[in-house]
Amino acid sequence: MSNTMLFYKNVTALSRETHKALKLEPVTGFEVASNTHWVPTAGVEFYQASPHYPIVFVADGNEDKTAEMPIILLGLEAGKNDYVAKDFSWKSGTYLPAFIRRYPFVIAAENQDAEEFTLCFDSAFAGFNEKKGKPLFSKDGSNSEFLEESIQFINGFNAEMKRTREFVDCLNKHQLLEKRSAQIISSSKVPFNVQDFLVVSEEKMAKLEGKALEELNQKGYLGWIVAHLMSLSNLPKLLDMHLEKKDEKKA
Repeated sequence: MSNTMLFYKNVTALSRETHKALKLEPVTGFEVASNTHWVPTAGVEFYQASPHYPIVFVADGNEDKTAEMPIILLGLEAGKNDYVAKDFSWKSGTYLPAFIRRYPFVIAAENQDAEEFTLCFDSAFAGFNEKKGKPLFSKDGSNSEFLEESIQFINGFNAEMKRTREFVDCLNKHQLLEKRSAQIISSSKVPFNVQDFLVVSEEKMAKLEGKALEELNQKGYLGWIVAHLMSLSNLPKLLDMHLEKKDEKKA
């Protein structure tokens, strides 16, 4: 499973010259995210996301290596987001993941730890035009206030994703991640098998002591682990949503 862009269709480097007249008009709804059943998440989001979504770890297959990363689970069937309704609204009262909030912008770099980045955007997004919306550049060619705010948000997200990779490295260092499969039961007693995801082992956590425990505590990771484990109680709720959407299609 690769986290490379997901629902981004035509990633284009933003150019001060080529795109000087470009504007972004807000598009109502989340149609763009309706066909993804997961998104990568930063550890700092665990607190806000854990009351609403299951947070699990999966293998992130890159060209050079395979690592693990935390994801927010949005559905139980590939290509189907159970948090997006027929009218493409997001489920009311739930936290909106940062990965989705940063869209249609993204920062591209040669590798994850590179210090120089290129700001890109999905030119296939319907909101881009040259007539209506928020301008990306001012008349003098400088970044607009809106674009500066977008860049600040994306830079913050990237920094937190880097911190999250360090978190996963720490979990692996102490061998805390374990593969799990589980049968979850809906409120209507319908069973569903979820296969091959990774979670932090509570058993191994209980055996940690001394410097290992101190390291997790000092880096602020203990709270993230607790939020992750608490989020797993949302799996049956997600199954309820999954079955409800299936029933809607039959009706």
